[in-house]
Amino acid sequence: MKKKNIRILLSLILIAAHCPFLFTQSAMGRIEGIILDGSTDKPLENAFVKIQNTTLGNVTDKNGIFEFVSLPYGKYFLEVSFVGFKTYSYEIEVNKEITQGIIIHLYPVPIETSPIIVTGSHSNSKFDDMNELINVLKGKELERELGMTLASTLKNETGLSIRSMGPAPARPVIRGLGSDRVQITEDGIQTTDLSATSPDHAVSIEPFTIERIEVIRGPKVLLQNTTTIGGVVNILRDEIPESFQQKFSLSAGIYGETVNKGYLGSVVTKIPLGKFVFRGEISHRKTQDLNTPIGILKNSDIITDNYSVGASFFEDWGLIGVSVRQFETNYGVPGGFVGAHPNGVDIKMFKRQFNFKFKHNFHSEKIEGVEIQLSRDYYRHTEYERADLIGADFSIYNYRGSVNLFNNQFLFFDRGTSGVSFEFRDFNIGGFVFTAPTKSLKLSGYSYQSFSLGRFSIDGAFRISFDKLDPRRANPSSKTEFLINRKFWTYSLSVSALYGLTENFFVGGNISKSSRVPTIEELYSEGPHLAAYSYEIGNPNLKSENGIGSEIFSYYKNDKFFFMITVFRNDLWFYIIPRNTGKINSQTLLPIYQTVGESALLTGIESHLELELLKDLSLNSTLSYTFGELKNYNSPLPQIPPLKYFAELKYFADQLTLGLSTEVSASQTRIDFFEQATAGYAVFNSFIQYSLITDFAVHNFSLNCDNILNKEYRNHLSRVKIIMPEAGRNFRFTYRVYL
Repeated sequence: MKKKNIRILLSLILIAAHCPFLFTQSAMGRIEGIILDGSTDKPLENAFVKIQNTTLGNVTDKNGIFEFVSLPYGKYFLEVSFVGFKTYSYEIEVNKEITQGIIIHLYPVPIETSPIIVTGSHSNSKFDDMNELINVLKGKELERELGMTLASTLKNETGLSIRSMGPAPARPVIRGLGSDRVQITEDGIQTTDLSATSPDHAVSIEPFTIERIEVIRGPKVLLQNTTTIGGVVNILRDEIPESFQQKFSLSAGIYGETVNKGYLGSVVTKIPLGKFVFRGEISHRKTQDLNTPIGILKNSDIITDNYSVGASFFEDWGLIGVSVRQFETNYGVPGGFVGAHPNGVDIKMFKRQFNFKFKHNFHSEKIEGVEIQLSRDYYRHTEYERADLIGADFSIYNYRGSVNLFNNQFLFFDRGTSGVSFEFRDFNIGGFVFTAPTKSLKLSGYSYQSFSLGRFSIDGAFRISFDKLDPRRANPSSKTEFLINRKFWTYSLSVSALYGLTENFFVGGNISKSSRVPTIEELYSEGPHLAAYSYEIGNPNLKSENGIGSEIFSYYKNDKFFFMITVFRNDLWFYIIPRNTGKINSQTLLPIYQTVGESALLTGIESHLELELLKDLSLNSTLSYTFGELKNYNSPLPQIPPLKYFAELKYFADQLTLGLSTEVSASQTRIDFFEQATAGYAVFNSFIQYSLITDFAVHNFSLNCDNILNKEYRNHLSRVKIIMPEAGRNFRFTYRVYL
């Protein structure tokens, strides 16, 4: 009997050693989420959600909702698939009883955001939802809006307009603010070019290979920029792949338009190999001179070549990746202005950029992960008065890096990002430009945090920066008083609050303190800039730009209706602008522009409407208006866009979409001295899109007709409005295939 008891005891010990779960109960959790169509934001019914490396799977209901129950705490990989849509992988940490707030967008083509590694407590905020609705171009909508440049692609977005000097040198303007107040980034890395400094300089981005565009406003701006009243236009390409994929993918496309006899071809591919994912991209664009309703805008042609190669190595802890991009473009700046060459100026631009990214995921309750980014750029920009005569030559060596720490629940914060960054720039100038070559250094520290308190959602951020600029003597004619070393300490703050009155109706506001350091050109310019047709004089004694921004907004959203309205006020007690003095330089016959700091006030209103009229018929519209004033003179601020209204009617029939839209602009008669007024206009456009889904590929076709009535109209922010209107009737065709 004693031996029998010993055998039973030994058996129990062995069982306990090998099966401890019989004696201890594991913590269990549940996952709940929703699957949406990334192009329409509508729920996807019967999408299949699988937990990798398990036999667990589920399908979404008619509301796109899925759930998994009785899951032990730990890390899981969800794989989401749906017929005709790209399969999506998603990593999640189950560390509480119910993990909610998971929103996954599937796309009928491989166009999506760079995946975000999240934990159960890291869900989308109401601000993210709001931004997704009004400030993001993606999927078929992005394909439909693709234009010659980034600015023309974004021109109908809420609050945006275009500053241009011909088709190529065009740049987005937000609420009347341009220059580097609007920062352009690619995969979160600031682009290196001179588009923010002069109207004749182009943005070094090929829009056709973009996967997604985000216009970031509010506190999140401070992760990139100190100017809270402006914004960040973030281009997403996934150039350094951030998600591991098991299958080869390829997208190829062609684009053509009649208004300039332009064409483009591109190929983008991702290739998995072991623990690596490689990405390659190539594109070529060529256009001739632009046709307008009254004639040809001479010297407005473009030739662009764009190449990129990237690779990432994946492990359980995260990834490490590198990429290199080369962008080359030759374009013309039209002539016909005061002091301009009769045939305009030709510009050759070259950029080569190397990027490095390291991402480590901790999967802890408080710390999500850390990310390190490093970039090195070489940029060259040459302006030719004629084939054998260089008018201006700019070159930049730029080095930048950042370290970001992503937190989950920390103190009373739900999630956030904190980090430090640096940027060193060696800016050299040659030709007949007398701005001093300058070395500059920027050091920054910043933090963005978000939390909820009952029905309140609150976002807040700060950024502190130190800038040092060291000009060098350019040539014997440079004035000694212009060669002043400058140092700036600046700080910016921003807080947004959103309150849910009901499940569908929200009100909120933002208040921010904005700052901006003068650019090298604003400080040290002192001579002709022939391609911009101006004689530019800087001010080396400028202070940093400072002001207070505020806005109040409200939105209502249900399954069939979305409406948002925003009222803003930006009070700048030192606003840096180049003003036309009305004088002409006697040697060059160029108009003299002097950089000054003035007190300025910008106020305005914006609205955004999406309405489902019928099951297959919807109406979208936006309205944007900015009122700018120089406070000390009670006179209009220069280069402010007029009131603009955009409306679009869309009809859906399975894989077919038809649309008709109109752009309506008021006249702009509130102008600065020596600025030209513009008349109002109404332009009508149409489009048709069709998707063909086969066993192996998705084919997307888009045909647009812009300015159907061949209307003569002028963009108030265009310098060529003096000699020519905007483009005439234009047919645009886009075809893309996704494998």
